[in-house]
Amino acid sequence: MSLITVIIPAYNEEKNILLIATRLIEVLETRSYELELIFINDGSKDNSEEVLKMLSNRFANVYFINFSRNFGQQNALRAGYDYSTGDAVICMDADLQNPPELVLELIKKWEEGFDVVLCRRRKAKQHGGFLKEITSKFFYRLLTIISDTPIEHDSPDFRLIDRKLVNIIKNLPENDIFLRGLISWMGFQKTVVEYNHGLRINGNTSYSLPKMIKLATSGITSFSVKPLHIAIYLGLFISCLSLSYIPYVFVKFFYGHTISGWASLIVTVSFLGGLQLLILGIIGLYLGKLFIQNKQRPEYIVKSTNMDNKINLNFELQKGRGI
Repeated sequence: MSLITVIIPAYNEEKNILLIATRLIEVLETRSYELELIFINDGSKDNSEEVLKMLSNRFANVYFINFSRNFGQQNALRAGYDYSTGDAVICMDADLQNPPELVLELIKKWEEGFDVVLCRRRKAKQHGGFLKEITSKFFYRLLTIISDTPIEHDSPDFRLIDRKLVNIIKNLPENDIFLRGLISWMGFQKTVVEYNHGLRINGNTSYSLPKMIKLATSGITSFSVKPLHIAIYLGLFISCLSLSYIPYVFVKFFYGHTISGWASLIVTVSFLGGLQLLILGIIGLYLGKLFIQNKQRPEYIVKSTNMDNKINLNFELQKGRGI
């Protein structure tokens, strides 16, 4: 009998935790699969911790990991991978926008021999509004142009991966992880399942525009150095443009024409100043990633869990990723 792990990051999802847990158990209990359901409570400020304790007392296959504070969705997912023991591991959101019934189709594709089963939203307009749809499309197109690793469009963190990929992720030393890009970078046999993204039943999304921008910059800087190349090309282009303007100034001066340029000078200086700040910002992003990596702080801190008997925590402590 195959053991299927479902990991669900949760932030202020007290009204949805019980709903998604019962639906997943109902979907899988009639099948020949053993379920390991892991909730990662990412520093919730509501009663999520109490709900998870109640749920774990009610169902023997429900586990929880409570973070000491909010460490972000990507770190919550990585903690789920670290603690998982299943033959296949499925990630999904707690807000029920990822239909639990689709889990069976993901498992079916895995049993057909695929190591990675991605989920692609068929109707992305059903969630988040116009602004989120536009920013999401812009992000994926920009990432496709800049990144050296192709990433599936409209494919969130709702996916299934085989145990061998989980083991690879657990042994990677890098911080500031971008799992969508990392899983694409690893290769293996992939397939895509399309689905209709549902509406959030309770609460509001905690994934704000600043968080989306942070995730986008993390994805770009994790899988490409092309922004640095673009900065070099821009510098060369402006230098050549400036050099080509020098003969024009000399010719005008030779024929007695005065070059008045206070306005153009101010515009040029402002443009170059802004460009320099942009390039410094790009360089700063890469230096910041190195700074964070070299500090070797854990990516998350576990306040409490009921999984102590399922994992050797000393292994994680030795790697310095999770405490």
